[in-house]
Amino acid sequence: MTKRIRCESMAELEQFLNHSISGQLDFRAYPIAGNPEDFHYNQHEQVVVRKKDGRQFDNVEDFLCYAFQCDLEGYAHTEHVDVETIN
Repeated sequence: MTKRIRCESMAELEQFLNHSISGQLDFRAYPIAGNPEDFHYNQHEQVVVRKKDGRQFDNVEDFLCYAFQCDLEGYAHTEHVDVETIN
C-alpha cells in the first residue's frame, strides 16, 4: 500500500521515517523543484541511502538537510517535501 504525505518541516520528515514498522523503509521524495528521488532508510543503523547511486548520507540530519535544500547554516530553502512509501 502506498502512503503519500506532505512534510512541511524536517521534524515531520524525520517522524515519517521513524514510523516504519519493520525498521526498513523504501520511499520516494518529491521536492518542490526537480525530479523525485528514491531512498532506503534503515532505522536501526540510522542510515539513508539514495538508490540511484548508492550514496549513503553521513547521518539522518544530513539527509533531512539535503531533502529540504538547507544552506550551510542549516536553514531550509524549501517549504515542503512530499514523500511516499514504495513497495
